[in-house]
Amino acid sequence: MYFFQDLATNLKKKRDRVFINCIRGKNVEMLFIKLEPGESTFHSHSNEQMGYILSGEAEISIDGEIQICRAGDGYYIPCNVQHGFKVLNNNCLEYIEVFSPPKDENR
Repeated sequence: MYFFQDLATNLKKKRDRVFINCIRGKNVEMLFIKLEPGESTFHSHSNEQMGYILSGEAEISIDGEIQICRAGDGYYIPCNVQHGFKVLNNNCLEYIEVFSPPKDENR
């Protein structure tokens, strides 16, 4: 499959307050992600990761460096680096992320 429509609709619930839609290739995947207000994560994984904020506001922590990111901001997370997101305000956070290699848990 080469084309995908309406990535921001038909989202799949990954867990409470986290919804995704995914495009996968052999070596890379791209996700449309929606985090609801109150969601907070902190973790690491062996995948390289980068993202672009579409709407909302989040406090993003990468390897101990913390920054407030808003629509139009991007970020890069190397493999095996601790990172996390905290949704700010009462709005959802919507963003695009790319992982290489693809994450098995997003299948």
